[in-house]
Amino acid sequence: MFGWLEWQHAQTREALARLEQEQAAVTARRPAPPVPDWKLEIHRTGYGPRPFRVHAGHCPDGEGKEITRQQARQALVDGVEECPYCRPKSELRILE
Repeated sequence: MFGWLEWQHAQTREALARLEQEQAAVTARRPAPPVPDWKLEIHRTGYGPRPFRVHAGHCPDGEGKEITRQQARQALVDGVEECPYCRPKSELRILE
């Protein structure tokens, strides 16, 4: 009885290993997604999600959803904080 279960377990492990290798090969061939031009970082608050900070797409500190140049400009004009590292206001030529 246990011999059958051990055989099934071994078959399952082999199948999973094979599928993981196939998935790794597919992932390795897939190109990285393009870097967005602008990102909007969102913070969750007691009042729901709120825009927190605008980042240039290349900013290593920036995480968030991809936004357009116009959306980035509008967010900054509306008072959303700019990232202190990538300084998107200077790239967007927004004067204080």
